[in-house]
Amino acid sequence: MPAKLKGMTSLEIAIVVAIVLVIAVAVGWYLYTTFVASTTGQPRLNVVSAELIVSENKLKLYVVNPGPVDVKISQIEIAGQVIDVSYVVPVGQPEEIDEPVEGLTATPGTMLPGRVILSGGQSFPFNALVKP
Repeated sequence: MPAKLKGMTSLEIAIVVAIVLVIAVAVGWYLYTTFVASTTGQPRLNVVSAELIVSENKLKLYVVNPGPVDVKISQIEIAGQVIDVSYVVPVGQPEEIDEPVEGLTATPGTMLPGRVILSGGQSFPFNALVKP
């Protein structure tokens, strides 16, 4: 007498369908997030040069935005001192930033650490040459 073949029970079918569904959702989420990440650009900024002119109490920054999106500079920090600013640097355009710096003493010929902070919170470090 031939052996009796047994098919899958409804519980086994439900488990297989659940596993396939979880895998499909995971793959779909991966594809969606990869697409969204590739269509939105992260702001970038190059600080070409930075000078702190002590006699004028002025910070001079030369920045370039390589793209892919315009950047909005909201703060500049130098030697722990934060300066609130508002500059928009378009894609591919250089920008010269002159900001007064009050109460900061430095020795000419040294370098002071700083960073440019964008409105989105990204920061780009620089070293400012102190000039007399």
